[in-house]
Amino acid sequence: MKLDFSWRFDGWFDALPRSPTDDGRVIRCVVRTGPGERATPPFLDLSPGAGVAGDSWPVHPHSAPESEVSLINIHVARAVADGDESRTPLTGDNLQVDLDLSEANLPPGTRLSIGTAVLLVSNFPHRPCRSFIARFGELHTKRVARAFRTGKRGRGVLCTVVQAGRITVGDPIRVSRPVAGA
Repeated sequence: MKLDFSWRFDGWFDALPRSPTDDGRVIRCVVRTGPGERATPPFLDLSPGAGVAGDSWPVHPHSAPESEVSLINIHVARAVADGDESRTPLTGDNLQVDLDLSEANLPPGTRLSIGTAVLLVSNFPHRPCRSFIARFGELHTKRVARAFRTGKRGRGVLCTVVQAGRITVGDPIRVSRPVAGA
């Protein structure tokens, strides 16, 4: 008989507060200023091809054009940081948002209008890295990885910048999904 331990990985995610599907909000802005270093400014300036101004990700060896800006759900960030708000920026994501980031809600090609910037959800997978494992442990890493495999995008979503602009803490997020067959 095979034992089912999926509750250990799915139950925590399903117990998180629900986020809106269409009218989200920016909770925190994060800039990776160097290895393991984070700043939490009140706003971010973004540009196509460069991502977030002042962010060290564009020069990281694992960066890719599809990963100019990263988003994580604030409830997931709080859960992996065990409720310690001061640790949530260590996820390394530029935007901590209250928005449903699942594949069903934000398929690749979805546009996110935030502040004066427009982001495009990429098809590039956002998976936990070694630094994430070191900061938040194996159990939380397995949980977000499982949420990724089940379409919930526990680790978050990666985007490209379509329109340059400024994103400020508190900005609403407007979702424009691609039209099927277009």
